[in-house]
Amino acid sequence: MGAIFMRIGRNESEFMIFSASKLNIISQMMYRFLTLLLIFFLSACTNFLFVPIKPHPVTPDAVNVLYEELTIDSSDGQQLHGWKLLAAEKTAGTILFFHGNGDNVSTQLPNTFWLPEQGYDVYIFDYRGYGQSDGVATLDGTISDMELMIAYVVHQLPEDEKVIVIGHSLGGSMAIYTVAHSAYRNRIKSLVTIEAFSDYHDITQDVLSRSWLFWLFQWPLSFTIDNSYRPLDSISLISPIPILILHSESDEMIDMYHADRLFETAKQPKSFALIDSNHSNVFFTKANRRVLLDSFSKLHY
Repeated sequence: MGAIFMRIGRNESEFMIFSASKLNIISQMMYRFLTLLLIFFLSACTNFLFVPIKPHPVTPDAVNVLYEELTIDSSDGQQLHGWKLLAAEKTAGTILFFHGNGDNVSTQLPNTFWLPEQGYDVYIFDYRGYGQSDGVATLDGTISDMELMIAYVVHQLPEDEKVIVIGHSLGGSMAIYTVAHSAYRNRIKSLVTIEAFSDYHDITQDVLSRSWLFWLFQWPLSFTIDNSYRPLDSISLISPIPILILHSESDEMIDMYHADRLFETAKQPKSFALIDSNHSNVFFTKANRRVLLDSFSKLHY
């Protein structure tokens, strides 16, 4: 077997002889390490979109809101859990709220509990894998769940009543596709997106670029994310359903350019409003709640 000489010392006479077999072992170890590193990166990207939260820290009765427990069954046998928050006196309408990633119906209570006080019944469900819902979160499965949720709510309402769809963050981005292609478009009164992103590849790059570990790989790894449901490709199809886009310049997760692109691409009737919040605590302040309610009154139905 041949040998390879490699200089490792300061003097020309200081050499170490590596056999080809030893180098082969080292190369195999490096290959395995790089393979594991690639798997780690790909896994991180795959899991980036969905970080399901299971525990329910609070229920609506903790904030003095009447509610009903709901369950619906998906076509592939997953049971999905949700709540209906009940208005003391329903005078304003019905809202279906789609929460974002890293959330569930319980963690979104700070953003939803105040709406029944304004006369709205609010439906909010957990997608598969989230909260008390069955299954594992996937993009295809979640889009299917959202259409099922729209169908469920619509069938609870009188034929002459339409539902307002609100989506936050990932929920807003997925809602754009779902509403645009829904079989129940004629029963949707308006769509409101809150701090939604415009493109799955771009938001992946945005997030990966903030980490020194992933920065170098942000561009190639972003293309491991399915972009079939790209919001920018669907938002122009929302019309003639009115769309309201809410975003904060203080959002630390999703840059303002996403909202700008969505609004530019959307067709009339459309509205845009700035809110002042971080990414999660959207309606902690009465000022932001007022922005939403005022925007409802300005939409042309």
